[in-house]
Amino acid sequence: MAAPALLALALGALGAAAVPPEGPLMSLSTSDPMVRKPFKVTCSIRSAVPATNVTITANDRAWPVALSQDGQQATAEVTIAKEGSARLGCTVHVGSRKLQTSTTIQAFYVPTPLLDITSTTEAGTELRGRCSMPPEAGSDIQVRVVARGPRDLVDFTKPPVNFSLTVTEEDAERELVVTCEARMPPYASRNKSQQIHVLVKPRLDIELCPPQQNWTEGQEGTLNCSAKGTPEPRVSCSKDGHSLIPGSIRPVYRAHAGTYLCQATNELGTAERNVTVWVQHVSDVSDVSDVSVPLLPVLLGTLLSVAAVLLVLAGGYFLYRQGKIGEYWLWKRQPPPDAQPLRPQGSSQAAAAAPNGCAAP
Repeated sequence: MAAPALLALALGALGAAAVPPEGPLMSLSTSDPMVRKPFKVTCSIRSAVPATNVTITANDRAWPVALSQDGQQATAEVTIAKEGSARLGCTVHVGSRKLQTSTTIQAFYVPTPLLDITSTTEAGTELRGRCSMPPEAGSDIQVRVVARGPRDLVDFTKPPVNFSLTVTEEDAERELVVTCEARMPPYASRNKSQQIHVLVKPRLDIELCPPQQNWTEGQEGTLNCSAKGTPEPRVSCSKDGHSLIPGSIRPVYRAHAGTYLCQATNELGTAERNVTVWVQHVSDVSDVSDVSVPLLPVLLGTLLSVAAVLLVLAGGYFLYRQGKIGEYWLWKRQPPPDAQPLRPQGSSQAAAAAPNGCAAP
């Protein structure tokens, strides 16, 4: 809407001749002057006067006046039937004198434009629409179409205009609004907007629904699986006819292991993904601090093992010793012809040379 016009006017010739320099002054102001739409005309006076002494006219037609409490401001709500120039006037009677002021305004009517477009569409499709004006609109009105903030789909031109744009998933996140704006420069403008509800098919991404998930038996587990889409998809997962609600916390058992079929559904369709849950058994978890081992059986087992090793070693040595002794006595009974007498360990050479094993004198 254009800002209200403020018209500061000098006194008319009749008023100027009838009022001394120190007399009251007048001015006129209006809100947006539009055809067939009521707007306010205000006549401001320096001296307080009764309401019956003030007349406000539009195209020579008088309109009812309301006076402010201080008696220095009179307001009338007027309506102009035709576009173009309109003459506004204010007449004040002060005693036998009459003060007058007037001005000429341009009054135009900018009706609300017509926006023909669907309110719901699907991401990835072409959105088409039409921006036009009602039959009573003036011929000087121009229209434009904007969407996604300040971006123009169609710049100002004569109506009607057809437009189109490709809808994306981002439009569902940031709320797509299409606006048809009508203006008659430099006077006024009006617009009509429509918010577009963008639908998006469900999608199960790896980040939101990992295909491999690890749980531990005896602890609490959660099946992580969520989906993107508009409206928000409903996600369900099942295995062998048994359902598992994604996002819910539950105690983990071995029976939870396996592959689940997860489905995300909204009014546009269904997306699917297989999710495998691995359950680690408690027996597979090695934590020494949590395992208590009896000490006595361990010690007994260790001692028995050491004793068995020593017994085997002692038996081996005994058999080796007996074998050597047997070889010695065999040699004593049947020595080879060229054999030298055996000399026991620690005996001297002379003792070894004495006959019959006797020691030399």
